[in-house]
Amino acid sequence: MKKSIFIFISVLVLIIGIVWWGGEKGGWFKNKKAAADKKDTISRDLELEEKDTSRDASFIRRGLAIKAYKASRATFEDVLPAMGSIKGLTTRKLNFEAPGIVEIINFREGELIKEGQLISRLKQKEALLKIDYNRAKLKGAMVSLSQAEKKAQLHKQLYDIGAINRLKLAEVEAEASGAKHQVEAAEVEIKSAQEELRKTEIYAPADCILSEQNIEVGELVSPYNPKALQVIEINPIFAEIGIVERDITKIKMGQLSRIYVDAYPDLPFDGIVDNILPTLSEKTRTLPVEIKLDNARRMLMPGMFARAEIILFEKPGVISIPRVAMKKMEDAAIVYVVDEQANAVSERLIETGYESTDYIEVIKGLKEGDLVAISNVEGLTTGTPVQVTEIQIREM
Repeated sequence: MKKSIFIFISVLVLIIGIVWWGGEKGGWFKNKKAAADKKDTISRDLELEEKDTSRDASFIRRGLAIKAYKASRATFEDVLPAMGSIKGLTTRKLNFEAPGIVEIINFREGELIKEGQLISRLKQKEALLKIDYNRAKLKGAMVSLSQAEKKAQLHKQLYDIGAINRLKLAEVEAEASGAKHQVEAAEVEIKSAQEELRKTEIYAPADCILSEQNIEVGELVSPYNPKALQVIEINPIFAEIGIVERDITKIKMGQLSRIYVDAYPDLPFDGIVDNILPTLSEKTRTLPVEIKLDNARRMLMPGMFARAEIILFEKPGVISIPRVAMKKMEDAAIVYVVDEQANAVSERLIETGYESTDYIEVIKGLKEGDLVAISNVEGLTTGTPVQVTEIQIREM
């Protein structure tokens, strides 16, 4: 029994020794693990290589994603935006030219008044009586003149037949001349009375708005009150806008403009730069510019907020492209035109004209319908495969 146990233990120790020697000295298990690791590494490398190859093939198939702009002929405009407000062209202070008591005021502050409409009037009883009196005097003078002229004719006939002497005829003719002067004097007095009547009325000098009313009905006024009424003329009218300092050199007299107001957001009012003030505003640090507007329809009113577009450049039938599409190469300008069949771009040399902040006029090098790359331009060269994700068209 003891012998059997001894033999079993000896065999077990021998097996353990062989296994230990094979693992530590012979490298049995390490070689298998290394082989397995090597196999896994090769497999991963092949997989990565397949992925890279697949990605390259996918890029060739799809190309670099870009946005394109479709060239077309349209009116090329460069506008300068600005803001301001609508103001009356002229402010006038109106007053009566004669003393009297205010009888009527036909308008209230803020109301529109057409040219020639009566705004206010003094009591006119005395002026009307004076006119009637002078008209009566004129009638009497005309009757006296008629009688004197008939008398002069009669005495002229008597003188011709020798019935009276020259002195008597001269006396009668002097009477007729005096009667004629009386008629003329009466006519002048009537005109004077009518002028006094005119001084009791105030009429609108132009289409305007009553901006101030400093008198009331029944109030005694005199010509020495220079602020009885104040009106603002509204036709023509102007928009006063502010131009920031960096854009001052772009503004010139006579430039066409469009004005928009909140009351009519989609309706442009055409105007023209009529006045450029010589100094900047201390409050806003902008240059005040006045744009004259036709307001015959009386849709614009002083105080309205105004958004202006001053047209700096305008040319019809022009091919223009966004500035981002152009790449500067020393003295040359190039763009990349998309070949839709090949899904690739080719370099194109262009000649440019007027340049605005966002767009460029193309004189030569492009035709209508050409697709020009406007994104990832720096990464493009002739033959670069591309995929157009968006096509933009400029609306004018």
